[in-house]
Formats: sequence, C-alpha cells, structure tokens
Amino acid sequence: MTPLAAALLTTLAVLQEPAPSRPAIEKKQVSAFGLTVHFLTIPWGPNTFAAMEEGGESFYASRTWPFARMQTTVPMALDGTTVPPGNYALVFHPNTPDKKGMSLEVRGIAVEEFLVPGSVMTRTPDGDAVARTPAVFETVAEGAITLDVGLRPRDGGTSLVIRYGDRRLVKELLRVRAP
Repeated sequence: MTPLAAALLTTLAVLQEPAPSRPAIEKKQVSAFGLTVHFLTIPWGPNTFAAMEEGGESFYASRTWPFARMQTTVPMALDGTTVPPGNYALVFHPNTPDKKGMSLEVRGIAVEEFLVPGSVMTRTPDGDAVARTPAVFETVAEGAITLDVGLRPRDGGTSLVIRYGDRRLVKELLRVRAP
C-alpha cells in the first residue's frame, strides 16, 4: 500500500468515527426557602458565552438569554430591589455597546413555563422587569460541562449560584421582612 493510500484510509476511518455525544438538554429544578428555580442543562458554549461577555454585533452578543424560571412564595431582595412573590424569567443581557457589562434581569411573566427541554436558546418571554443587576462572572478552575444552578440557604436569605463552563455568578436573594 502506498503512503498516499494509507493516509486516505486513515482519514476515512477518522471521518467515520461517531462524533462524541453531547449530554441531553434536560430540565432540572432546585429549591430552597421560598424559592424554586427551573433551568435547562445547556452544554457549555465558550464562544457563545464569550460573545455575550464581550458584546458586539454577533447574534449571541445582541440577544437576551432566558436561562431559568424562578418561582417565589416570599418577597426577596436582589441588590436592594424587592422581588415580590411570583413567577419570573431569569434573563441574561449581553454586554452593551458602551461596555457596561452583562446584566441579570428578573422578569415577571404570565406564562407558566417557557423552558423547552432540548432547546438551547429559547425566546425571551414577554413581561416586565422587576429587577436588573450587573452580572459579573468570575472565572473558576472547576468547570461545569452544562449550565448548573444552585440555591444555598444562608442567614437572611439564599445564594443563587450559577455555573456555566469555567464561569460562576453568585447573587444574594435576601428575605424581605414585613414591616
């Protein structure tokens, strides 16, 4: 067999190997005192997320990402803004053209559900912003191969922990006491 024929056979063998399987996009939920968060296990997309962090004109840098649905049964405060009991979409906004950074919106929604298992970037549901806060992710050593959301009870509230690839965002949701 000639070297060229061997190289062609090797190339054909590589092309016929099945692509590595990606984990299925499933719907999960986590709960803690007065909160339930539903989310999809979306595979880490470093280029997509980089576009959102950097901003610009690309598709992912110019659209919102509704990544989770949050239900609250008690009033909570996010960065000083009260979020009353209700049904909400948690929405990431990409970095702005003036480079003010990504933000996290808590949007009151009327639809019961908008997350569709298997769908990576669902349409952002209609609704009104109840809170919007900077979303400054830290880079961490331990990566998450899919989107992961956790709730960690703490004194006076709950930490919302969002992990996606090698990025992590922690936001404090504090219980609001009745006057």
